[in-house]
Amino acid sequence: MLTEDRLRTLLRVAESAHAAYETELGQEDPDWPAWYAEFIVARWREEPGAGTHELFLDDEEHRLLLAAVHAYLNDFGHEEADVLRRVKDLHAKVDAC
Repeated sequence: MLTEDRLRTLLRVAESAHAAYETELGQEDPDWPAWYAEFIVARWREEPGAGTHELFLDDEEHRLLLAAVHAYLNDFGHEEADVLRRVKDLHAKVDAC
C-alpha cells in the first residue's frame, strides 16, 4: 500500500536522483513531472506487495472464508475437495500479493 509517508520518501529520493540526472543532462529537465512519475512508479513496483491488489487475509478472515465455503458446499452439495482446492489456491494467490 502506498502511504503518505512512503510517497513522501519516494519524492525525496526522486528529487535527489533527478538532480543527478539533470547534472548528467547538463541542463534543466523541462519534462521533470514525467521523469518523477516514472521514477516513483518504478521504485514503488519494486517493493514487496506493491502494484498489486494488496489483499491480505488474517487468520480470522481466512477461517471465515473457509467456513463460508463449507456452508455453501453443505447447502448446495458441490464436490468439496475440488472447491476447497480452488479456495486454497486462491488463498495462496492472495497471500502472495
